[in-house]
Amino acid sequence: MLFISAQIIGVIILVITVISIQFKTKEKILMCQIIANILVAVQYFLLNALTGAVVAVINVVRCIIFYYYKKKNKKPSIIFLTIFIIVAIVLGILTWQNGFSIIPIIATMVFTYGLWQDNVKVTRICTAITAGNWTIYNVIVKAFTGALQSVAECSSAIIAIWRNKEKVKEQES
Repeated sequence: MLFISAQIIGVIILVITVISIQFKTKEKILMCQIIANILVAVQYFLLNALTGAVVAVINVVRCIIFYYYKKKNKKPSIIFLTIFIIVAIVLGILTWQNGFSIIPIIATMVFTYGLWQDNVKVTRICTAITAGNWTIYNVIVKAFTGALQSVAECSSAIIAIWRNKEKVKEQES
């Protein structure tokens, strides 16, 4: 029953994350990421994928803090970026289950950078890279709907990058 519940949660995560990357503002992307990461933590706990679950909780806190700063039209200091990366590494080591535990740690570091800086294009690029890492981890921990979600999120990010690149070309013409 836990396995089926985890897969159902994965479908919900899929919808939220695919929609999130299409938003034009960082605030909306972050709000969706907060909701998605809460569900991701639950999904990984149900599958006993501890490193992924703990990293997802870190991601919730990170998104809340980054959202707060974005609403105030400020950028979080580099100290926050550094703290989140260090915390991801330390908690990743403490919850280490096997060599594949490195995947959520790296994915979180890349995505934390993508959310920390102000350029939405860079956020989308980091999303595509991160989604590739999560796809591999999701298959390993049997979060199959999570793997589909990661593939969809990566595709959505690539489409958003391409779509906005086309808009820039049109504006330059």
